[in-house]
Formats: sequence, C-alpha cells, structure tokens
Amino acid sequence: MNKRCWLLAAGCCLFPIAAAADSTTVEKTRVPPEGAGVSSRPWWFGAWAGAATHSPFETRHGHRNRDFYIAAIRVGRELDTSRRYAYDYFVEIIPLLRQTNIPVEYREVVTCGPGGSSCSTKTVMVTETARGFGVTPLGLQVRVFPSSRFHLAFGLSMGVVLYDSPVPDPEEKRLNFMGDISAGVQMRVGRASNLIAGLRQNHTSNGFTGPTNPGLDARVLYVGATRSLGRGLRR
Repeated sequence: MNKRCWLLAAGCCLFPIAAAADSTTVEKTRVPPEGAGVSSRPWWFGAWAGAATHSPFETRHGHRNRDFYIAAIRVGRELDTSRRYAYDYFVEIIPLLRQTNIPVEYREVVTCGPGGSSCSTKTVMVTETARGFGVTPLGLQVRVFPSSRFHLAFGLSMGVVLYDSPVPDPEEKRLNFMGDISAGVQMRVGRASNLIAGLRQNHTSNGFTGPTNPGLDARVLYVGATRSLGRGLRR
C-alpha cells in the first residue's frame, strides 16, 4: 500500500513536468500561422526612372540650369527583416543618363567696327546634352513596417558614371562619381510586387580627379516597381 502511494505521488509530480516539456516541443515545431513573419531572404529585382528639371549648377559664366534624367535597373537581396524593419543590399545598372545644357566649348568671338578700328572680344559658351551610363555597386536600403501594404523606404547608393563628353566643363572629366540618398513610399501589389515613388538627392562629381571639382546636385522625382524572385516574406 505504501509503495502504491509513493508511485501515485511521483506520478502526480512528474505528469505536469512531462506535459510542459511536450507543450514546449509542440510550440517549437508548430508551423507559424500566416502573419508570423517568416522570411526566406529572397532576391528581388526592379526598375525605376526619374527626372529633375531646371537644376542649377555653376559654369564659367555663372549659374545656369539643366535638366537631369536617369533610369536604372536594380537587383537586390533582403539581408534581414522584422515586423518593423527590413534591410536590403542592392546593385544598380544605369543604362540611361542625360544632362542638358552642359558646356562643351568656350569660344572667343571677336567683333570689329567699321574699318576694323574698334574690336571687342566676347566669350561664348556652347552647350550640348551629355549622355552616359553607369553602375552603382554599393546600395543599402531600409524599409519601415515592411509587412504593411504601404511602407517607407530609405536608401543610399554610390557608383561611377561615364559620359560621352566632359561634365560639367570642357576641361573636366568624362568619368565621374555619383551617389544619392532617397526617401520614398512602396505600395504592395499582390504578394511579390511593389510600386515605388519618392525623392532622390543626387550628387555627381569627379572626386577631385580633375582641375576643379564643381559638382552637380539634383533633386530627382522617381517612380518604379520591384518584384521578389523568391518565396518572399510570409506576413
């Protein structure tokens, strides 16, 4: 009788422990429900285009305005994600760059009066549209509340660009460095696609590799789209 009592008491003590252990195992192996935030860290790709009109810049004849156009193809990978933030690394190929009203030549024009007695010299600035392409191998992006349909995205990218003429002065370089910071909104369309729009602060300069380093700045409005190549984020 005493042995039965002891066995019954031991069983009563061990049963809650075994039940708790079994419950923990079930919790660990349970498949997360929809909305649990499981990520396969997918690859994604996208494209965007932007423009900045009447952007001021400095020339030998003072301030002038130019139009800046850019289009890019982007490939990225999600590095880490949570309910509040998602971090991406991306690379961009830029097949289209256009800068209008870029000085390509300064000509000396001599004007003389009747009989050639009085002459004056005037410098004339000749401008053309500079076209180029580039690549930005370093791009980082953070998305805020990525599980929501509308979420914010902030980015930073750096790369090199090559124009068909020196930019922004005839004595400067065709090869320039370019970087920008961006802030925008992404809207999810379906499970794998997003529409994007926002503002980019773009900077182009020769990095002190030329006689001077005037630099070009432009506030670019951009629109585009991205699409995931993997399973994506189950939210």
